Amino acid sequence: MATPKGIRAGTAAVVCLAAILSGCAGQETADNAATKAELPPEPVTLKINNFNTVISQEVIDNHIVAPIQKKYPHISFEYLDQLKGSTLQNLITSGNVPDIVFTDYPNLSGLLEFDYPQDLNEFVKAKRIGLDNVNPQMIEGGKRIGAKGELYALPFYMDRMMLFYNKDLFEKFGVPYPTDDMKVDEFVGLVKRMTRLDGGVQYAGMRTINLHTTGMQWGYPVIDPKTGLASFQTDSWKKALTLLNDINSIPGNEKLTNETFYKEQRLAMLQQSFSIMVGLLEGARKGGSPLNWDIAAMPQSKEEPEVSGFYKPYYFVVSKSSKHKEAAMDAVAHLMTSKEGQLELSKTGKMPILTDPDLVKSFGTAVEELKGKRLEAVFKHKAADLAYSNEFDKLASPQLNTAGTNVIAGKSDMNSALREAEEAANKLIAEKKK
Repeated sequence: MATPKGIRAGTAAVVCLAAILSGCAGQETADNAATKAELPPEPVTLKINNFNTVISQEVIDNHIVAPIQKKYPHISFEYLDQLKGSTLQNLITSGNVPDIVFTDYPNLSGLLEFDYPQDLNEFVKAKRIGLDNVNPQMIEGGKRIGAKGELYALPFYMDRMMLFYNKDLFEKFGVPYPTDDMKVDEFVGLVKRMTRLDGGVQYAGMRTINLHTTGMQWGYPVIDPKTGLASFQTDSWKKALTLLNDINSIPGNEKLTNETFYKEQRLAMLQQSFSIMVGLLEGARKGGSPLNWDIAAMPQSKEEPEVSGFYKPYYFVVSKSSKHKEAAMDAVAHLMTSKEGQLELSKTGKMPILTDPDLVKSFGTAVEELKGKRLEAVFKHKAADLAYSNEFDKLASPQLNTAGTNVIAGKSDMNSALREAEEAANKLIAEKKK
């Protein structure tokens, strides 16, 4: 009986020793895992490029690089400026593909031609990135260019078309300022009242924009989403062209530029993107030619009295071929959802894409040119839905604008101009598809 007892005792000892060794090994594995977890991420340099869109160095430094390095110290940036020759086409051809592209909504669909965008749907879901506080139109814009619901872009900030006016001219002629609730017909009447020859100086009521941008005020697409072809012979585009022609046919209200407004100061009203015009006005003030100006909401149609103008969102797009895709997606998601970052943008007059009321209250507070201005007009009305867009917009839009120019110049009637422009656009689209 001694032998079995000895065997049992030895077995117990072996089991005990194994348990001790196992425990030590387990502890060592846990320690190694903890050590690995504590190691900082490898440094990553993300290349960012602007695609057919201007972005200032101040925005790059203070609103992209600084907040990301605060959140992710291992991420740095290399800015490849399109204005200095770093076009996306050149970068792709040379194999120096940027990890992130910054662009605006009108140019977003152009990235499809390069097979550039990464679908971000799975990333947003996996990282549980909350989109509830993001302006839904901005998210919809990032999806609109995808054929199957792809989320190809995340918003950064937005701009808006506004009506700028010269207060001194309205006071000079005793005409009330434009209001935020003007209808289109009232607006045309106001343009007529402010267009006059006085003291040998020709004053103009309003400088118009091109036909495509005019239609964007109501979300009119240049490409039919059902057919994928240009569609200009519609009641919508005829309505937009009629408005454009009515304003341009006012005697004395022609051959106008932005400079007519902020330099010559003989233009009463101007439709322009908020941030672009504020920059020009700020430059005029610093150059010794300050303008006594203010803003109002864009006029509304009788059919859609609650809709005033349109948003112009600015987006980040991540490359599907990026070697640092995870870091790039982390960066753009943080820039979109960070209240702190959005607050700093809002202070500089960049419209925040988060729906937090605190951000609206801080809008423009850091910009001297905006002191005392009617900034509430920027947020008063709903904006038109973003027009459907695809990679053929850039082929169709110039043809549409040519139609508008020909009608205004008296070279063609409306129906003929729109028909010929549509045919020309669809011919270009067909050639592109070959």
